[in-house]
Amino acid sequence: VRSAHSSIEQCACRRHSQSQPLTMSATGTIKNYNPFKGFGFITGTADGQDVFVHVSACNGMAPNQGDVVTFDVSMNDKTGKPNASNVQGCTGSAEAAKGGGKGAAGTGTCQGIVKSYSGEKGWGFVEYNGQDIFLHIKNCNGGTPQSGDWLTFDVADAVQGNGKLMAVNISGCTGWSEKGKGKGKGDKGGYGAMWGGGKGDW
Repeated sequence: VRSAHSSIEQCACRRHSQSQPLTMSATGTIKNYNPFKGFGFITGTADGQDVFVHVSACNGMAPNQGDVVTFDVSMNDKTGKPNASNVQGCTGSAEAAKGGGKGAAGTGTCQGIVKSYSGEKGWGFVEYNGQDIFLHIKNCNGGTPQSGDWLTFDVADAVQGNGKLMAVNISGCTGWSEKGKGKGKGDKGGYGAMWGGGKGDW
Protein backbone atom coordinates (compact mmCIF):
# COMPACT_ATOMS: atom_id res chain seq x y z
CA VAL A 1 0.00 0.00 0.00
CA ARG A 2 2.82 2.34 0.90
CA SER A 3 4.53 1.66 -2.43
CA ALA A 4 1.31 2.33 -4.36
CA HIS A 5 0.75 5.53 -2.42
CA SER A 6 4.30 6.67 -3.22
CA SER A 7 3.76 5.96 -6.93
CA ILE A 8 0.58 8.05 -6.96
CA GLU A 9 2.42 10.95 -5.33
CA GLN A 10 5.23 10.72 -7.90
CA CYS A 11 2.75 10.74 -10.79
CA ALA A 12 0.97 13.77 -9.31
CA CYS A 13 4.29 15.58 -9.00
CA ARG A 14 5.16 14.84 -12.61
CA ARG A 15 1.80 16.14 -13.83
CA HIS A 16 2.25 19.27 -11.74
CA SER A 17 5.73 19.93 -13.06
CA GLN A 18 4.59 19.46 -16.68
CA SER A 19 1.93 22.14 -16.25
CA GLN A 20 4.39 24.82 -15.12
CA PRO A 21 5.10 27.70 -17.55
CA LEU A 22 8.31 27.36 -19.56
CA THR A 23 10.04 30.38 -18.05
CA MET A 24 13.53 31.10 -16.81
CA SER A 25 15.61 34.02 -15.60
CA ALA A 26 18.05 35.36 -18.20
CA THR A 27 20.48 38.20 -18.91
CA GLY A 28 21.27 39.77 -22.25
CA THR A 29 21.96 42.95 -24.23
CA ILE A 30 19.50 44.87 -26.38
CA LYS A 31 20.62 44.08 -29.94
CA ASN A 32 18.20 46.47 -31.62
CA TYR A 33 14.95 48.27 -30.88
CA ASN A 34 12.48 50.15 -33.09
CA PRO A 35 10.66 52.82 -31.03
CA PHE A 36 8.15 53.38 -33.83
CA LYS A 37 7.00 49.76 -33.71
CA GLY A 38 7.73 49.18 -30.03
CA PHE A 39 9.79 46.02 -30.31
CA GLY A 40 13.28 44.66 -30.85
CA PHE A 41 15.58 41.81 -29.88
CA ILE A 42 17.85 40.82 -27.02
CA THR A 43 21.14 39.05 -27.76
CA GLY A 44 23.93 37.53 -25.69
CA THR A 45 21.72 35.03 -23.86
CA ALA A 46 23.16 31.80 -22.48
CA ASP A 47 21.77 29.67 -25.33
CA GLY A 48 22.85 32.14 -28.01
CA GLN A 49 19.31 32.69 -29.34
CA ASP A 50 17.91 36.19 -29.93
CA VAL A 51 14.84 36.92 -27.81
CA PHE A 52 11.91 39.09 -28.95
CA VAL A 53 11.18 42.04 -26.63
CA HIS A 54 8.17 44.40 -26.68
CA VAL A 55 8.00 47.74 -24.89
CA SER A 56 4.90 46.58 -23.01
CA ALA A 57 7.09 44.02 -21.19
CA CYS A 58 9.61 46.61 -19.96
CA ASN A 59 7.93 47.82 -16.76
CA GLY A 60 7.18 51.34 -17.97
CA MET A 61 10.54 51.90 -19.68
CA ALA A 62 11.79 51.28 -23.22
CA PRO A 63 14.92 49.49 -24.48
CA ASN A 64 17.92 51.31 -25.90
CA GLN A 65 20.50 49.52 -28.03
CA GLY A 66 23.25 48.29 -25.73
CA ASP A 67 21.15 48.15 -22.55
CA VAL A 68 22.08 45.17 -20.37
CA VAL A 69 18.80 43.69 -19.18
CA THR A 70 17.49 40.84 -17.06
CA PHE A 71 14.21 39.19 -17.97
CA ASP A 72 12.06 36.08 -17.93
CA VAL A 73 11.63 33.98 -21.06
CA SER A 74 8.49 32.27 -22.35
CA MET A 75 7.88 30.48 -25.63
CA ASN A 76 5.51 32.07 -28.13
CA ASP A 77 2.84 29.46 -28.95
CA LYS A 78 2.52 30.75 -32.51
CA THR A 79 6.16 31.11 -33.55
CA GLY A 80 7.79 28.65 -31.18
CA LYS A 81 10.39 31.31 -30.44
CA PRO A 82 11.27 32.99 -27.13
CA ASN A 83 9.67 36.21 -25.90
CA ALA A 84 11.00 38.36 -23.07
CA SER A 85 8.78 39.41 -20.16
CA ASN A 86 9.32 41.31 -16.90
CA VAL A 87 12.30 43.10 -18.49
CA GLN A 88 14.51 45.09 -16.10
CA GLY A 89 17.38 47.44 -16.98
CA CYS A 90 15.93 49.46 -19.89
CA THR A 91 17.09 53.09 -19.96
CA GLY A 92 14.75 54.57 -22.60
CA SER A 93 11.41 56.33 -22.29
CA ALA A 94 8.32 54.42 -23.36
CA GLU A 95 6.76 57.76 -24.36
CA ALA A 96 9.23 58.05 -27.25
CA ALA A 97 7.17 55.70 -29.40
CA LYS A 98 5.40 57.02 -32.49
CA GLY A 99 1.77 58.01 -32.63
CA GLY A 100 -1.27 57.99 -30.39
CA GLY A 101 -1.01 54.33 -29.55
CA LYS A 102 2.64 54.40 -28.43
CA GLY A 103 2.66 50.62 -28.48
CA ALA A 104 0.79 50.64 -25.19
CA ALA A 105 -0.12 47.40 -23.47
CA GLY A 106 -3.79 46.50 -23.42
CA THR A 107 -6.22 44.26 -21.59
CA GLY A 108 -6.82 41.76 -24.38
CA THR A 109 -6.12 38.07 -23.98
CA CYS A 110 -4.49 37.52 -27.40
CA GLN A 111 -1.33 38.87 -29.03
CA GLY A 112 -0.20 38.98 -32.63
CA ILE A 113 1.65 40.95 -35.29
CA VAL A 114 -0.05 43.18 -37.87
CA LYS A 115 0.36 41.49 -41.24
CA SER A 116 -1.17 44.27 -43.32
CA TYR A 117 -3.23 47.43 -42.93
CA SER A 118 -4.81 49.86 -45.40
CA GLY A 119 -5.10 53.39 -44.02
CA GLU A 120 -7.45 54.30 -46.86
CA LYS A 121 -9.87 51.47 -46.11
CA GLY A 122 -9.30 51.43 -42.36
CA TRP A 123 -8.82 47.68 -42.04
CA GLY A 124 -6.28 44.91 -42.33
CA PHE A 125 -5.16 41.66 -40.73
CA VAL A 126 -3.23 40.52 -37.68
CA GLU A 127 -1.50 37.12 -37.52
CA TYR A 128 -2.57 35.00 -34.57
CA ASN A 129 -2.07 31.29 -33.97
CA GLY A 130 -1.31 30.65 -37.62
CA GLN A 131 -4.37 32.42 -39.02
CA ASP A 132 -5.21 35.91 -40.26
CA ILE A 133 -7.62 37.79 -38.00
CA PHE A 134 -9.53 40.74 -39.43
CA LEU A 135 -9.00 44.11 -37.73
CA HIS A 136 -10.74 47.46 -38.16
CA ILE A 137 -9.64 50.91 -37.03
CA LYS A 138 -12.92 51.30 -35.11
CA ASN A 139 -11.78 48.57 -32.72
CA CYS A 140 -8.39 50.14 -31.96
CA ASN A 141 -7.96 51.84 -28.59
CA GLY A 142 -5.94 54.80 -29.84
CA GLY A 143 -3.50 55.03 -32.74
CA THR A 144 -3.69 53.24 -36.08
CA PRO A 145 -2.15 49.84 -36.89
CA GLN A 146 1.17 49.67 -38.72
CA SER A 147 2.62 46.58 -40.39
CA GLY A 148 4.79 44.84 -37.81
CA ASP A 149 2.98 46.27 -34.76
CA TRP A 150 2.71 43.80 -31.89
CA LEU A 151 -0.91 44.05 -30.75
CA THR A 152 -2.90 42.92 -27.73
CA PHE A 153 -6.57 42.18 -28.46
CA ASP A 154 -9.58 39.97 -27.94
CA VAL A 155 -11.11 37.78 -30.66
CA ALA A 156 -14.82 37.80 -31.52
CA ASP A 157 -17.00 36.19 -34.17
CA ALA A 158 -17.37 38.29 -37.28
CA VAL A 159 -20.71 40.10 -37.50
CA GLN A 160 -21.53 38.27 -40.74
CA GLY A 161 -21.97 34.96 -38.96
CA ASN A 162 -19.73 33.25 -41.52
CA GLY A 163 -17.39 31.67 -38.99
CA LYS A 164 -14.59 34.16 -39.53
CA LEU A 165 -12.97 36.03 -36.67
CA MET A 166 -12.20 39.66 -36.00
CA ALA A 167 -10.01 41.46 -33.48
CA VAL A 168 -11.62 43.78 -30.92
CA ASN A 169 -10.34 45.76 -27.93
CA ILE A 170 -7.09 46.32 -29.83
CA SER A 171 -4.11 47.98 -28.13
CA GLY A 172 -0.53 48.52 -29.25
CA CYS A 173 -1.07 50.48 -32.48
CA THR A 174 1.85 52.83 -33.09
CA GLY A 175 0.53 55.01 -35.93
CA TRP A 176 -1.02 58.44 -35.57
CA SER A 177 -4.78 58.47 -35.11
CA GLU A 178 -6.53 59.89 -38.18
CA LYS A 179 -10.20 60.69 -37.72
CA GLY A 180 -12.32 60.00 -40.75
CA LYS A 181 -10.21 57.05 -41.95
CA GLY A 182 -11.97 53.78 -42.47
CA LYS A 183 -15.38 55.39 -42.91
CA GLY A 184 -15.87 54.44 -46.49
CA LYS A 185 -16.65 51.02 -47.90
CA GLY A 186 -18.32 48.73 -45.46
CA ASP A 187 -18.93 51.39 -42.80
CA LYS A 188 -22.70 51.46 -43.17
CA GLY A 189 -24.51 48.35 -42.15
CA GLY A 190 -21.51 46.68 -40.56
CA TYR A 191 -18.50 45.09 -42.22
CA GLY A 192 -20.35 43.47 -45.12
CA ALA A 193 -18.39 44.87 -48.04
CA MET A 194 -15.12 43.78 -46.53
CA TRP A 195 -15.96 40.07 -46.44
CA GLY A 196 -16.78 39.44 -50.05
CA GLY A 197 -17.79 40.70 -53.43
CA GLY A 198 -14.89 42.97 -54.28
CA LYS A 199 -11.38 42.34 -55.46
CA GLY A 200 -9.02 41.93 -52.55
CA ASP A 201 -11.83 41.67 -50.03
CA TRP A 202 -11.69 39.00 -47.36
